[in-house]
Amino acid sequence: AELAFAVEPSDDVAVPGQPVMLGCKVEGTPPVRITWRKNGVELADSPHSTVLANGSLMIHHFLLDGGGGPSDEGDYECVAQNRFGLVVSRKARIQAANGNTETQR
Repeated sequence: AELAFAVEPSDDVAVPGQPVMLGCKVEGTPPVRITWRKNGVELADSPHSTVLANGSLMIHHFLLDGGGGPSDEGDYECVAQNRFGLVVSRKARIQAANGNTETQR
């Protein structure tokens, strides 16, 4: 009955304008409600990103902050909840691809 993650999101490098998928799969007694947090704040439903039926998060067009605008870079975590409790996945850091990507790994 306890919730457990079968798949947790992992760090990724995203290409601006391209879709990004963050994996999340939870095992536990249904119904299980899955939500996502970005930098600790719950993501609202929007046309920009979708929680898929399997729990994964799909960002349709990755946004990079061009100076004060919205950005999809940040730390994401998957939150699963059922009547027995709540579990939070590891944090996955999503960064935009740039020339420094290789040196950061």
